[in-house]
Parts: sequence; C-alpha cells; structure tokens
Amino acid sequence: EEAYYLERTAPWIERVGLSHVKQRLVDDADNRKALAERFELSQHYSRKDPWQELTREQAQGEFTPLKVIDINLSTTEEKQVSYAD
Repeated sequence: EEAYYLERTAPWIERVGLSHVKQRLVDDADNRKALAERFELSQHYSRKDPWQELTREQAQGEFTPLKVIDINLSTTEEKQVSYAD
C-alpha cells in the first residue's frame, strides 16, 4: 500500500528501510492483521484457480488422446537395441 505503482519489493525496502517494514509488520500486530484482511479482500475478486476450469464438463475432453496405441514390450517381437563401440 505504501509502494509506488509497480514498485518491486526489494527497491521498496531499500527506499523505506527494513526498520520501517519491521515496525509496520512485526511490531504492530493490529496493523499486520488489518493489512492481511485488506489483502485477502483485494485478492478475493482477482484470484482464479486454473485447475477449477479444467474440472468443468466443457474441458473434460481437452487432454483426451487422439489415438490409443497398445505397446506390449514383453512380446517376442521386442526389438533388441545394441550399441556399437
């Protein structure tokens, strides 16, 4: 909430100082709880579970193989691979 738009964490910590971050997050339990609640609220509407979409009926055939090939390597037709020196 205190960073510039699109500012990454490391540059923000360098700018404000680690002691400021510690004071706001570690030392102030009420503020930490309020920040966590606001974060959860902000993420509630933007979280998207990509696996949830795959469980829907319209995506059930997405990973169906085009052709199933039965490979039985225990038959007498098994090819022997030799490596030349």
